[in-house]
Amino acid sequence: MLNFIYKGIIALIISFGINSISIAEDELLFDDELVFDDSDEEFGEWDDDSDVFGDNDINLEKSFSWLDLSVSQKYGVNPANSYSTAMERTELRLGTSGSVFNSGYGEVEIKAIKYWPSDSNNVIEASDIEVEKAFLQFSFDDWSAKLGRYTIGWGELEGGALDVINPSGGLTDPSMISQWILSSTRYFEDSDLSFFYNTNPRIAKSTLMTLKNDSYDEFGLRYGISGEGSDMAFYAGQLVPNDAIINLTDGLVYATPYQLLGLGMNKAFDDYLLKFDVAYKHNLQQNRSGQFVKVDRIDWDLAFDIQKNDRTILISVNSQYLLDFYSDYLTPTLTGSVSADKNSTTYMARVNDKFGDSDWSWNTSHIILSNNDLSLTSAGLDWDINDHWKASLGVTYADAKPNRALSLFDQYQRVNLEVKYQY
Repeated sequence: MLNFIYKGIIALIISFGINSISIAEDELLFDDELVFDDSDEEFGEWDDDSDVFGDNDINLEKSFSWLDLSVSQKYGVNPANSYSTAMERTELRLGTSGSVFNSGYGEVEIKAIKYWPSDSNNVIEASDIEVEKAFLQFSFDDWSAKLGRYTIGWGELEGGALDVINPSGGLTDPSMISQWILSSTRYFEDSDLSFFYNTNPRIAKSTLMTLKNDSYDEFGLRYGISGEGSDMAFYAGQLVPNDAIINLTDGLVYATPYQLLGLGMNKAFDDYLLKFDVAYKHNLQQNRSGQFVKVDRIDWDLAFDIQKNDRTILISVNSQYLLDFYSDYLTPTLTGSVSADKNSTTYMARVNDKFGDSDWSWNTSHIILSNNDLSLTSAGLDWDINDHWKASLGVTYADAKPNRALSLFDQYQRVNLEVKYQY
């Protein structure tokens, strides 16, 4: 089945290329090419809520207008260990996008990574290649359908109470991991109803441990309502945890489905945007002393987004509240277990801005996780050298409490440099 899918992806790339070349010869534009609002994305993220077709200009100076290519060289050191090399890898991304027949659109993006001997990941694998994105979407009147590998964002806050469909790369790499999903959306005058289905959800688990249970289906519904200066959406679904949890009684890891009911809404005030999510999660797995039980939890987050010219400020609070709490609840760690809190709160503040009208920009963020169990501070500097070249410098520092779930991140320090060429 996977071989068939990969062959289909290759055929799709070739068909995009042939189609784009023939269109360029006739000096025509794609009738259904997307309008992308986020210019920071490498190949233009197009998620479940971005179903608007429009016209973009083709770069006539580009020899292969149908091809998106980027090469990144990443290098990182650990100041806490005599500035030893922690990351040295080369990433190659190939992508293409365009119209398919008269009412469709598709994207393909493949990422290949070479881990050099000094890279910390080299002990696990020397190289990796993955399909980051590969989907087809067709729109008919008030309907759209989308099939392939991509990400779906639920809720108002990225990584918040409702943004739980796609697993992330981890605490220091929060980018979402795409999955093979089927989704469909029905549009009304001031609302929309969408559905998604995933027959094989991805689960983050340790390669040293065995996943005990079988794979489960994942599906959900979203009903969104648009108003003047505000939006609201209701959510319901059966979801599989993105991270498997260790059963402390048998040492195996499990990821069984839980049920979710949620609400997300936002309200705009001039340059300010208030966001709120709340979710009730039923049948989450939880360790107790000598037991592995299922519990209910209420998650919520509140965020304040401020946009002033090029400056963006985001302040958010996230809470996870366990219902029917018992004092012997435990949280597994890599070295054992620690006591669990009835309520776990995370705070985050992030600022992005530019240096005047220059090609330089900066960002900084501070996150306090799990009732101050971990404090993570990061800062970055970006230089848009020209249309093709970009350089980024980032620093990260973490301070964690001892004998807690995140104590292994204590004194985590990194200085990372990335140089990227994009065609």
